[in-house]
Amino acid sequence: MKGATAIVQWVARLSGLTLIVLGVCFWVGRALSLVPLHMLVGLLFVVALWVLAGMAMRAKVGSAAVLGAVMWGIVVLALGMTQRSLLPGSMHWIVRVLHLIVGLVAMGTAERLAERIKSSPVVQPV
Repeated sequence: MKGATAIVQWVARLSGLTLIVLGVCFWVGRALSLVPLHMLVGLLFVVALWVLAGMAMRAKVGSAAVLGAVMWGIVVLALGMTQRSLLPGSMHWIVRVLHLIVGLVAMGTAERLAERIKSSPVVQPV
């Protein structure tokens, strides 16, 4: 399971990095035609987070961590899908900052889950 965890962890890392780069481009007003790609990669990231949560449950990492990751994935999706309609106008920067923070917390959650899975005594070395 350590190998599979590493693969999913790298999917989360690479998709997270892609999301940050695209997000910065959008923030400065560039590449706005790539917003649908950003949303698709965001979905991939959340799926990777949820897969890690499933693996963590199987590795008996702890139900609070698993439930937290699943719920945070829902928050990421909900915010990402509704972001454009929240606080339109001059105050929209607040939503952008919140979106960035929520995404960074999700990335940290994915990393912590992966590390806890890898160090779990339930996970047998391959």
